[in-house]
Amino acid sequence: MNKLENTAAEERTAFPPPATPKTKKKTSKVERREHIIAFLFILPPIIGFLVFTAISMGFTFVFSFQNYFVRRGESEFVGFQHYISLFSGMFTPGELGNAFIKSVGNTLFLLLSLPVSIALGLLLAGLLRLGDVKGSKVFQVLYYLPAVSSAVALNIVWRYIFQSNGFLNNMLHASTPWLSDDTLIKVAIVIKNSLNAMGGAMILYLAGMLNVPKDLYEASSLDGAGKVRQFFSITLPMITPVTFYLLITGLIGGLQSYADSQVFAKGDSGAATIVFFIWQQRTNGAAGYGIASSASILLSVCIMIITLIQFKVSNKWVYEE
Repeated sequence: MNKLENTAAEERTAFPPPATPKTKKKTSKVERREHIIAFLFILPPIIGFLVFTAISMGFTFVFSFQNYFVRRGESEFVGFQHYISLFSGMFTPGELGNAFIKSVGNTLFLLLSLPVSIALGLLLAGLLRLGDVKGSKVFQVLYYLPAVSSAVALNIVWRYIFQSNGFLNNMLHASTPWLSDDTLIKVAIVIKNSLNAMGGAMILYLAGMLNVPKDLYEASSLDGAGKVRQFFSITLPMITPVTFYLLITGLIGGLQSYADSQVFAKGDSGAATIVFFIWQQRTNGAAGYGIASSASILLSVCIMIITLIQFKVSNKWVYEE
């Protein structure tokens, strides 16, 4: 009997019984209705993305290889000529190439406000959260006001502050040409953007600090750690996701800066950014559309590469639960 049982077991192992086919669960009318309603809710942003982003980027990419004649509605294929013209300022003198390279340098210089605003926001959040500051809610509202105010209105106010006879020079009893010097106007924009953005960073850091488990602070207090040690050893590492978010959004927004050049600097070449350069080229003859489209494609590719790099290296320093 044992031999027969072993033989039967071996046969069952070698030839397992066929698996019963799984019956596909039918979707009920209620579920189908819910799916249709959910799709209708997400349809508007999908249409907006296709019309205003995807299709527009497709046309921009095509125009970057062409000269477009608006009045005649005709175009002429020129290949990579527009891309070559943009970088010509790096090798040979040329008005167009020099203007683009200068706009790139100005944009990168203005990005200095990003680490400054993050540091100021973190400092304010730490003082308001860890320190016993009376009326902290009032300070939070005051510091956050620029983040919810109109960019145009803020730039107009700051322009009055930095004028030769404005508030800053009168307070310092100086006559510094903030708005007429190519370097000082960029410094003024960095100061302005840093103070405007620190309130938003402060609110986000405060929200991140409130999510830090209190058990960690209690355990460290038993070990004799003070508030400063707790801030650098517990709080700062735990709020790195907020820092990562501020870096991502700040870089994307900084590379697309426009109001600083148009409103605050009033088109001064010392503060012309990449987006302002694109805006200027839109009416520059038949090649204007192609030049503007080429610069737009380069800016988009640059933003995507920088964003991907940031996400790639974020695993090494951003805290994950």
